[in-house]
Amino acid sequence: MVASVSVLTSSAQASSYYEADDYYADGGLSPSEWHGKGAEELGLSGDVDRDTFRELLDGKVAGEQLGTVRDGQLEHRPGWDVTLSAPKSVSIMAEVAGDRRLIAAHGEAVKTALAHVEAHMAATRVRHGGNVIRAATGNLIVASFQHGTSRAQDPQLHTHNVIMNATQSEDGSWRSLEPRAIYQLQKQIGAIYRQELALKVRELGYEIEARNDSMFEIKGVSADVMAAFSTRSAEIEAALGERGTSREEASAAEKQVAALDTRQAKGTTDHGTLVADWREIADRAGFDADVRLALVREAGARAASGLHLPDPSIADRAVAHAADKLGERQSVFPVAALHEEAGRVGIGKVGYAEIGDAIRQATKEGELIDRTFLDRRGAAFAGFTTRQNIAAEKTLLRIEAHGRGALAPIASPLAAAKAVAGAAAKAGRSGFGWNADQKTATEQLLISRNRITAVQGYAGTAKTTTVLATFAREAEARGVSVVALAPTASAAMTLGEALGTRGDTVARHLLAPEGSAPGPPAAWIVDEASLLSARDTALLFNLAEQHDARVILVGDVKQLGSVEAGAAFAQLQDAGMETATLGEIVRQSNAATKEAVLASIEGDAKKALAALDRGGGQIVEHADRTGRFAAIAERYAGLDKAARARTLVIEPSREGRDALTADIRAALVKSAALSGPAVTMESLVNKGLTRAEARDPFSYDRGDVVRFTRDYADKGVARGEAYRVEAADPAKAAIALRSEDGREVDWRLRQWGAGKVQLFAPQTIDLRTGDSIRFTRNDREAGRINGARCEVIAIDEQARTATVLGARGQVQILDLDAARDRHIAHAYVDTAFAAQGRTADHVIIHADSRAANLVDQKSFYVGISRAKASATIVTNDRAKLVSAIGERAGAVQTALSRTPVAQAVQSRAAIAAPAADKAIGAAVSRPGMGL
Repeated sequence: MVASVSVLTSSAQASSYYEADDYYADGGLSPSEWHGKGAEELGLSGDVDRDTFRELLDGKVAGEQLGTVRDGQLEHRPGWDVTLSAPKSVSIMAEVAGDRRLIAAHGEAVKTALAHVEAHMAATRVRHGGNVIRAATGNLIVASFQHGTSRAQDPQLHTHNVIMNATQSEDGSWRSLEPRAIYQLQKQIGAIYRQELALKVRELGYEIEARNDSMFEIKGVSADVMAAFSTRSAEIEAALGERGTSREEASAAEKQVAALDTRQAKGTTDHGTLVADWREIADRAGFDADVRLALVREAGARAASGLHLPDPSIADRAVAHAADKLGERQSVFPVAALHEEAGRVGIGKVGYAEIGDAIRQATKEGELIDRTFLDRRGAAFAGFTTRQNIAAEKTLLRIEAHGRGALAPIASPLAAAKAVAGAAAKAGRSGFGWNADQKTATEQLLISRNRITAVQGYAGTAKTTTVLATFAREAEARGVSVVALAPTASAAMTLGEALGTRGDTVARHLLAPEGSAPGPPAAWIVDEASLLSARDTALLFNLAEQHDARVILVGDVKQLGSVEAGAAFAQLQDAGMETATLGEIVRQSNAATKEAVLASIEGDAKKALAALDRGGGQIVEHADRTGRFAAIAERYAGLDKAARARTLVIEPSREGRDALTADIRAALVKSAALSGPAVTMESLVNKGLTRAEARDPFSYDRGDVVRFTRDYADKGVARGEAYRVEAADPAKAAIALRSEDGREVDWRLRQWGAGKVQLFAPQTIDLRTGDSIRFTRNDREAGRINGARCEVIAIDEQARTATVLGARGQVQILDLDAARDRHIAHAYVDTAFAAQGRTADHVIIHADSRAANLVDQKSFYVGISRAKASATIVTNDRAKLVSAIGERAGAVQTALSRTPVAQAVQSRAAIAAPAADKAIGAAVSRPGMGL
């Protein structure tokens, strides 16, 4: 029930494939139709003509021949098939119950989805200033073929939309299509189709049951009835089961393999015979003629009453919610994504047109501001930012600018130089000499008169042990209290230990800042500052201004940025924030590995891999992921325990991390590194909701665990207590919760608590003696830090407990059935984000060149720079990896363009402080931020 995109490799095969299908048309070709502005330009409409269809597939358009001649042979890709399939219940009601109105509704929804594709994804490649760039064209030629059955001869209403490899450019010439956006956004295409279909199904009088990801079914068609007509789904599920996985757990690639392996040859059967067979099946499933016809009659009566007409006010709220959600993660987001998300929120109640109207109204009112969205490769799309994102960026820039020269220096130039000389001499006697950058940076911080300063240092420049440790010691000696902060609890703890003070997360500090009472001046040192969002940075600066504290941001703009909107650390540096720079890397003990790190900073993957070849590591190539993961697991399991402790394995995606972890553990069991019985448990995985998602009832699934970050005494809810989700009612935005002691809580998302919650999903894992695990939630009472690692040293099957040993020798016994002790995960593989800030002797990095959203210059640099001695890169294709990294800078957009930012900071007063501060100054409690 999702959109599928497949490339057509042969025009002859494609033309015969679509023309031969005759599932239910009466005595002729399956219903077909031309779509798209490109088709209109060519005068094509109505039924698809065989000869014209074949010519267009061959690249013959308006007297032009598209394609490229290589070695005397014309090369031209015919096009792409975007298939849109109706929900199973819609197909059953259309084909089995005979409500042909649903077939027309499907056709209209297909047209809407194709118009979306044409408006937001149609483009070609043009040469501009020596570069080849993507240029939007806004026109397509599409031949659509509507069918009614699946390969297994089940009712399945779907349309094959053959997008020709041709589009008309601005100068009127016809060019080949640039299809990347169609592939990247195929899930979005399916969502737009289903959203429009849901509205039309309700307008026909049917009630729908909305589900996640814009999925829905018609109410009254039971799961048993749908299962009776889901032969293909059952075949795919069985094939996945044979591979040890399921539809819910399998990757997209695994599902595709299973679908192809179980694919049957197309057959033809008389439509009347098919319908008769279907109705017999329906009768046996309890969906007989009386039930079917009653459902159709009831729908007709509702349709006549006009109860399900679109409500513009719902569209307004849906767009506002969608903008909040997207704007929390991205400073600039594409218009197409806003359409998709708003449609998901208003599914069945508003359509594409109403959402478009609401977007235009929000733009007119200034809630949405036009921006150009750039994808991972720099291609431009129409986009928006939000009023809130602009307010946050204006606030942080204003406070930084206003704070220049606002404070007395911590030390005089002479005292600072003396302190640095002493610290450097002491370090030199221990064999750790300081370089010039470290000395200059430390002095600069001590004599600065600015409220906001920064230390920009590449990975491995010893920022903490030299610059920050000396600054903190000298500041404390002169009566300035030092607070160690970081976006994550583990980074904050590491910084606090290095500075001899308590570390805290930025999120917790914003709720209850140390030094909030009148007292000595304070310096807040924030490590991993590139991970701070614009919103958190603005809030932190606001708080510092209120408490007259100074802030030292420490990080590296070349490393990964915040998972939330903004790139504040880089934006502030661009705006002229005082920044001390450390450029000399001292981490690597291997010269070749250091060369690789330096090349990765430049974004030169080819040079970096060549350095690894010269002794800095190794490049391993395997075409398929199974082979790559097997190679990594074998390599890791072949190390002894001490070597494994000094080795870091990085896989960019969470799904890949879990799959690779399973392979590594299987290899460790085989080698006897893991021993004894395996105890299965359900760990709790943070779902990482945005604030908008926390208010969305579709975010909550049965079995999830909710923890509130504050007390609601009148509701019987205690801060930090675990509540299991028993049921969710999207219509009422009501969540039924049950505490561990059996108490029931009726939680209404629109009334209380949605902004003060963390949500966790259960995930089945097993533990053995010898397992390496990590805690995934802060628990101060139990002495647990999110990210801290330990080893399982004993398992008690009967008591269902695990005894674990921490890095400092502390022993704890975990109750594997208690919610408090289920916040754990295996610790064999890290994502690039989790690895940032860690150091190891050896690093093994999985880098699939096709992972467009995960593998880029920043993640490549983060991965390699973790290694002291060597780095091994395991990839699908070395040359393609080099090319992919070269294309993907991993840059993050800001709501304010760079030119306005610079102008605003230079004039200082140009940014209106009161309005910006009011917009950003609300109380901050955020789910999933290490509170």
